[in-house]
Amino acid sequence: MESGICDADAGLLRDLVALNMTLRLCVEDYERLAAALGGHEGLRKASAGDIERAANVGPKLAAEIARLLRSGDPDEELRQAAERSVAILPFNSPAYPALLRRIPEAPLVLYVQGELQPADAVALAIVGSRFPTHYGTTQAGRLASELAARGMTIVSGLAQGIDTAAHRGALDGGGRTIAVLGGGIARLYPAENAPLADEIVQHGAVVSDFPLHTRPQAFTFPRRNRIVSGLALGVLVVEADRDSGALITADWALAQGREVFALPGRVTDKRSRGCHLLIKQGAKLAETCEDILEELGDVARALAPPRYKPQEEPLPLAAEQQAVYNAIGDDPTHIDAITDASGLPPHQVASTLMLLELKRLITQLPGKHFVRKADQPE
Repeated sequence: MESGICDADAGLLRDLVALNMTLRLCVEDYERLAAALGGHEGLRKASAGDIERAANVGPKLAAEIARLLRSGDPDEELRQAAERSVAILPFNSPAYPALLRRIPEAPLVLYVQGELQPADAVALAIVGSRFPTHYGTTQAGRLASELAARGMTIVSGLAQGIDTAAHRGALDGGGRTIAVLGGGIARLYPAENAPLADEIVQHGAVVSDFPLHTRPQAFTFPRRNRIVSGLALGVLVVEADRDSGALITADWALAQGREVFALPGRVTDKRSRGCHLLIKQGAKLAETCEDILEELGDVARALAPPRYKPQEEPLPLAAEQQAVYNAIGDDPTHIDAITDASGLPPHQVASTLMLLELKRLITQLPGKHFVRKADQPE
């Protein structure tokens, strides 16, 4: 995308940017306003009173619409977007995602840093807890990586936790990923994910429907979630409590006619309650990428075949290495528990753990916890 104008009429784009700056209007609202006022030109020239009377709009919003259409704010917004290499796609642009255009409350404009491609129409959203377990992080990354390697674009919200694991998994799988922000692109949140966002721009896009400098707030994230699901054919929820924002994304998906998938977890973990509730309500239980692709039918058949890695023979382990390895579970295990279970002296456990890491059989986590690599045989 070489231009923020995107071949659309510059005047119309400017006006749509102005209307979008109200943070209250969608495509349906614009079409209703234009119809009530005799078309776009009528809306552009209308006074606040005209807008209020003809379109049944409240006085405060009518005044804001009239002011923004006549102010220099949208011109400055377009200038700053161009400076930041951010394209602004109006809803009537051929580059605006067709899937998103068909959802209820479709955004008037979409801010895009990076590049949206036609192939991104074959996408899956992966969302979940900001504070996941190691299991949730591992599974989100694994599924995102496998699906991305097959040619499916992974959509998520750039938040900490599952979102980050999904984006990272897609990149590790050599595929594309789209991050949808809960604020303006100039107010990237969370700030610590700025390096990840830079990578995503090179292999997909960072997008938002909020003006550049919109600060993330409580109301912006549920609104963001409709775009996360709207850009995808389905939504996979990985670890979410019953009041999680990920379930809002699942609700949007259902309203938009998308598929909903959920990864099962432990019945004793509150971060799995939301996923289990979705499964009870009819969401597809997803353990593998094939579970997802099977539900998508013809779309899956158009993707690349899976890449099969040659099965590696497990590396032989000395007796003390096997004892330490056996003491580590799939969940993070503290070094003291490993020492107790292995029966070896602490100094020998520490050196053996280092050897197992070098053999890529285990991973060290913060707090002197260790976990087995997910892809290793028993």
